[in-house]
Amino acid sequence: MKSIFKYITVATTLFLTLSCQDILDIDSSDYILEKETYYSTETELNYALNGVYAQLASGALYGGYMIGRMGLDADEVYLDYTTDEYSVADYNVESTDTKVMGYWNACYDGIKRANNLLAGVDNPAIDITDDKRADIKGQALFLRGYYYFMLVTRFQGVPLILEPLKSAKVEDLQQPRASGREVYTQILQDLESAADMVRPASEVGTGGRISKSAVWGLLARANLYLAGYPYNEGKPRYMDAMIYAGKIIGTGFHALNPSYEQVFINYAQDKYDIKESIFEVEFHSDGTGVYSAGGVVGRNNGIRNPVSDDIIGYAIGILRTTNYLHGLYATNDARRTWNVAPYYYVNSNGVAVRTDWASNVAAYQRYSGKFRRENELVRPKIPGETPENFPILRYSDVLLMYAEAYNEYYEGADDNALGYLNMVRKRGYPAGADFTDKSYMAFREEVMDERPRELCFEVLRKSDLVRWGIFHDSMIQRHGETPQTSTSSYNVRARRYFGSADPKDQWWPIPSYEMGINRKLVQNEGW
Repeated sequence: MKSIFKYITVATTLFLTLSCQDILDIDSSDYILEKETYYSTETELNYALNGVYAQLASGALYGGYMIGRMGLDADEVYLDYTTDEYSVADYNVESTDTKVMGYWNACYDGIKRANNLLAGVDNPAIDITDDKRADIKGQALFLRGYYYFMLVTRFQGVPLILEPLKSAKVEDLQQPRASGREVYTQILQDLESAADMVRPASEVGTGGRISKSAVWGLLARANLYLAGYPYNEGKPRYMDAMIYAGKIIGTGFHALNPSYEQVFINYAQDKYDIKESIFEVEFHSDGTGVYSAGGVVGRNNGIRNPVSDDIIGYAIGILRTTNYLHGLYATNDARRTWNVAPYYYVNSNGVAVRTDWASNVAAYQRYSGKFRRENELVRPKIPGETPENFPILRYSDVLLMYAEAYNEYYEGADDNALGYLNMVRKRGYPAGADFTDKSYMAFREEVMDERPRELCFEVLRKSDLVRWGIFHDSMIQRHGETPQTSTSSYNVRARRYFGSADPKDQWWPIPSYEMGINRKLVQNEGW
């Protein structure tokens, strides 16, 4: 397992060009990439593909900043981390923010790696079966589409670069912004092509590699985003989202893990469950491999533990939850005590001692508990990194996307949509009565509440609020719910976090560095 990182070797770097900003440092303006000779063996193609995947785990993306430090969980939590005060993590964003620039560069580095692979994968001199070649090409297309999806959801329109850069001449590096719709058109094109090339999830067997279900899932998500704000393409997109989510359901292969908690224990223990976890970012952390890639899942966004030990595992716990999220759950919904941790750890003479929150302690003091280091099996438990994987697409999300899309298209739910919603609800809340109201507004509101109950802290919340057109209103509401006169540090930070959000924060500014080197870029409104 974790093959993506175990087999990345020095050879990988031979086939990956420099990052966009590093290209400017090349002296020769005649620097040419010969795409026909990038790769000559199947092994080299796989090394290059590993490199495209690996960028997801970079520190600027899921390997670091995105996990609780870029405000992407929006109103589910707030940041309680002095180091990140007055930054994008605190909704005090500037075009010079290093995390925003790192995100931009990391996504384009992934795109560059995918473009290089796509330019050379069809070399007829490579001894490889047609099926394997198509599978590699399909995965690269998906990943390029996903990196563009990550960009368009944060910046709207961005430059579309679909071929390797052929020189370092200044004129070749100037690329105008495509519109958001144009970027989405390319994303859908890449994904639709990829769906015909990659293998079914039942054959892939791991959420760390792209399957047809992963492609269909992202197609459903992209169409939902296009249906809502700011594109407002409405019913045709809801129909497409329903079709693609329905394809996954229709395979009959995927299923919810009977235990909600076990889904996240599996991420901590290096166990794949592709029936539930369709696509995930892989990490491993044993401190021995040259190319090991540990992440910060559970360290940054877990239950605070100040002790560096091998029993619980050190965690800085930078995310504190909200009364709003806690209040969405019924009392006996198991997801409430899992996601909004009822305890934390204190240092007692070098030993981590569990301390339960008093029942009357507000959720604003509590830590996000979805990803817990205490479940990790790898030893030693390194203070600075963890082996826990991070979900990008789970089957419960697919079921909720179908239910939402059906309701929006038909302006009311049917038995299937209702059944899929209840499948998700009942796993965490088996003692509760089924939701039964098929009317449009009641069902819509229930789906909108069920998504944070199920998917909180999985870096989906801000995009949901934006596409529903309620981002700023939600942040204002959370600000109003914080204790307004409390001087406790966590309440002060909560008020600043929610109070700093502005309507323009739906998107990030184009990094000022990019604006400086690419004079064809136009800044987002308000920045």
